[in-house]
Amino acid sequence: MKKVFVLSGFLSLTALAWSQSYETDAAKMMRPDLTGTARSLGAGGAFSSVGADQSAVLQNPAGIGLYRSHEFAISGGAAWGTTTSNYLGNNTDQNFSKGMLSQAGLVFATRDLSRTQGMSFNNSNKLSRVVVGIGFQKVADFSRTDKIYGVNTQNSYAQALTNNLNTNPYNINLDNFDIPSVQAYQTYVSDWTDTNYTRLSSRIPLPVTQVGTVTTKGSLNDINLTLGFNIDNTVYLGFGLGVPYMNYSRYASFFERNSGGDSSFTSNYNTTLSGVGVNGKFGVIVKPAAWVRFGASVQTPSYFRLNENTEGNMQSNIGLLPTLYADTGSVYRFSYSNPLNATFGASFYLKQWGFISVDYEMNDYSHSRFRFDGADRQYSDLENLNISAKYRLASTVRAGAEFAWKSLRLRGGFAWSQSPFKSGVAVNGYDGARFNYTAGIGYRGSRFFADLAYVRTQYKDYYTPYSYTDASGTQEPGVFNNFHGNMIVATIGFKFGVNR
Repeated sequence: MKKVFVLSGFLSLTALAWSQSYETDAAKMMRPDLTGTARSLGAGGAFSSVGADQSAVLQNPAGIGLYRSHEFAISGGAAWGTTTSNYLGNNTDQNFSKGMLSQAGLVFATRDLSRTQGMSFNNSNKLSRVVVGIGFQKVADFSRTDKIYGVNTQNSYAQALTNNLNTNPYNINLDNFDIPSVQAYQTYVSDWTDTNYTRLSSRIPLPVTQVGTVTTKGSLNDINLTLGFNIDNTVYLGFGLGVPYMNYSRYASFFERNSGGDSSFTSNYNTTLSGVGVNGKFGVIVKPAAWVRFGASVQTPSYFRLNENTEGNMQSNIGLLPTLYADTGSVYRFSYSNPLNATFGASFYLKQWGFISVDYEMNDYSHSRFRFDGADRQYSDLENLNISAKYRLASTVRAGAEFAWKSLRLRGGFAWSQSPFKSGVAVNGYDGARFNYTAGIGYRGSRFFADLAYVRTQYKDYYTPYSYTDASGTQEPGVFNNFHGNMIVATIGFKFGVNR
């Protein structure tokens, strides 16, 4: 099936932002959240050099090499939050809440192989242990709802759709235009203004009341197989094979009505992306002294094959005309890859009293890529150019500490993720930079352990639901979002087997 939206869409891409924009969806799909076990979350997620925790399989697979016994662990909890959206001077709050499975996995460690004759490298270091892990990790959660309301005296979504149809002299069908624009024509939201059929006009006169809702759901998860090596309790190596899978849904609704109340329309546009991918991970941790560890890791891009299901429908009530409907659905399949990332970390130990750790992570968002098949390849090339022009290599800094007293553990941490946008692209102060504040408590027994963590997430972002251009220039009404999220995660686990 041909990708029908792009022929007109790349000439006036932001006019379609409310319905669908791949580069906008990519920004949500490619950014990892602060995730993992409750222990790692409580310490700000700064665990790339700490190891011996099942969050290691994502941050640094070498961390699995520090295990000395078998382990089972599972983590789950709840997330809730509020998005406050300012549109045309009006603030609207929208809440969300959900339960979640954060992590589950098994680790198997061998006995100390350095005591076995012949199990050594051709140097002074000994192969102490081989560790294997298999598990599930949540990488990102897409749950969020934005709602806007306002009275617009300057422009309308109906005008933007009509302008899109007037931009190019093509037949009005899904081979040439996006779904909402064609449906605006089918439901008389956009109608001919002269008998020569040369130009369309909006049938929803200004001013207009506008109500919109965008709800995203789903998550990005990773099933992983990790192999770790402990070399003389000094150098730890880790290799991982990941099978990420994604389920991303975006439900958008936009209602517009003129001030007289006799003309209105509702446009709904729903998109679901789902599929499976593959990635690779490599990491190393070095412990030059008992009080310090250094870690580094690289994860390849994740390569996905995605199925896209799209449904768009529109309903209009124009003057004395009967209610008109238009409904269109499509199925598409394409490839997608999210960015490579690299992580560097250091942790410092205060004998039996705990540790302080710091991580630095880089994600090259400019290299997120879509690949449409066949004749649509040229359009995915244009999307990728837009991504390269808009996004950049961005940094994440995580810092945390754990205090130990007998079996009790107290933790605190902080994480900051830089905006993925290049300078000058995003609105100042609403560039999507994220701040996480964390705290945790735990119990560590000889075989059983339990941890609890709280994470507070804050960020601000901005988007335009549509773009309208006339003789006076381009007009883009803006939505200013302020997001506050909360998450509680609990982990329980059991150590068993040999630790000699």
